[in-house]
Amino acid sequence: MYFLAAGLFNAIHSHQLRQEQARLEVDIQVMEERYRRLEALREYLNSDEYIETVAREELGFVREGEAAFVVTSTVPAPTPAPGESGATWWDIIIR
Repeated sequence: MYFLAAGLFNAIHSHQLRQEQARLEVDIQVMEERYRRLEALREYLNSDEYIETVAREELGFVREGEAAFVVTSTVPAPTPAPGESGATWWDIIIR
């Protein structure tokens, strides 16, 4: 009886270990894919293309010999009424 119970216990334990191994292998694949995406993003963020885009769009830089234009609206932006909820500062920064 003891050997039968021990054998059953070992079989159950082996099955649980195989399930855990399969789950961990899936987790590894997910993490490796995430790592590849992050590496690609890091490479892009270090690229000249990205640096030039940020310099032009965010900082307003232009290359030597180019002309920069600033477009302004002649219509003033509406002022929100008191108590009217506008975008919070962190919503504007995150966009």
